[in-house]
Amino acid sequence: MMMLSFQTRWWLSWILVATAAALIIYWSVQQAGQTRVIRIATAASGGYYYEYGAMLKDMIEQHGRYDVELLETRGSVDNRGRLLKQEADLAIIMIGSATLRNLELVAPLWQDYMHVIVRRDSKIKSLLDLPGHNIALGSKGSGFRAQSMQLLEHLGIDENSIGMNELYFARLLDTPELEGAIVTTGMLNPDLRSVLMSGEFRLLPFELAEGYALNQSQVNTAIIPPGSYSSAAGPLPQEAVPTVGTLAVLAARQGLPDDLVTTLHSVLFSEELRRKAPMMVDMNPLEDRLLQYMPMHPASARYYNPYAGFDELSRSLSWLSQNRWLVVGLLIALVGGWLQIKYLQRLRDLRKRNHLETGLEKIFREAVELERAQKAAKDIRLLHQQLNEALTLKNQAVSLAQGNHLNDSVLLLTTLQQCSDVMRQIEWRLSGLQVHEMAKQQAKAAAHH
Repeated sequence: MMMLSFQTRWWLSWILVATAAALIIYWSVQQAGQTRVIRIATAASGGYYYEYGAMLKDMIEQHGRYDVELLETRGSVDNRGRLLKQEADLAIIMIGSATLRNLELVAPLWQDYMHVIVRRDSKIKSLLDLPGHNIALGSKGSGFRAQSMQLLEHLGIDENSIGMNELYFARLLDTPELEGAIVTTGMLNPDLRSVLMSGEFRLLPFELAEGYALNQSQVNTAIIPPGSYSSAAGPLPQEAVPTVGTLAVLAARQGLPDDLVTTLHSVLFSEELRRKAPMMVDMNPLEDRLLQYMPMHPASARYYNPYAGFDELSRSLSWLSQNRWLVVGLLIALVGGWLQIKYLQRLRDLRKRNHLETGLEKIFREAVELERAQKAAKDIRLLHQQLNEALTLKNQAVSLAQGNHLNDSVLLLTTLQQCSDVMRQIEWRLSGLQVHEMAKQQAKAAAHH
């Protein structure tokens, strides 16, 4: 495989560092864009969904990490739409009225019961008597109306045969022409309790509850216990009233941060909230016949999973998924940083090598000059001095090379060879001069004799 050039690796390292910086900045912008304001879609003020939302708001804000904005809506169907459009972060949804598809379950909240309310003097004796009467079925977009429409469809009753059906059920108190209402809600609904407190109404039993529930996967049979409500005419109902019920749940838009959902769990399962909202269910959705198949927020799945303590890998993967751009940015930064360090090390080594080679070149030039000078030398003492200089130059070259990875340098080998050649030439000349000097002395001694 062809190796990247030094210059290419240098540019690649800078590109990686710039990319990492861009990704980390992008992640920071995303984090900054995650507002600390939580928008909770409830329903109309006066209903229990709104009242419960107000309790959540107070308790969440006590934690100090988030501010809460309550959104008045038409109800469950409207709430689902707002979550899908990212207009809300959380919503209370009656699962029998709106699907959680493309949403995430946070926690089941309570059971909503279907209340069929009629005036005490009404001639309506059963659900099949509803056509031709003025009955509030709930405003469009509400969970009340969705449940009412499902019931009418099952009974084969045309909604157009029922008058004033889009009114809110609390209008029973100021609209005498309105004979009754079908209301699917929790038993703590303030408006429901106000209507029944008047003593002017009774609860109609749902005689076909078992058959109806059999045909509705998200509805189950239920009983409204005797004396559940106070009224001016005495506790209501006098006897247990058969009906149907469905769960209200807290749902979230997709992508809600784990730490936010964890804060919600600390509120939802606190003793204070359970005391204020006694109708909240205590159930594990992962063990429920219906909820276990619904999409659930990862943090909620970990909370309800009895083996969550052994599931740190899932938690880590979830964190990595939520912060993937930060992780990618950091990895690229590490690679880019490593390349930068290698580049700086290489640059330092090159500068050092250049400095050392400059020193070798100086030694080489001095050796060449010494070679030229020794050719003209005639004095033995001068030649000895030049021999010492050549040896010193050779030792300097060796010292420069040691520990500096110059052993394979052509310049080093050439310099050492040049120093050796100079020393050899000087030694030859010294030998010749010494022989000549000895011969001269011998001749002079013979002349004296």
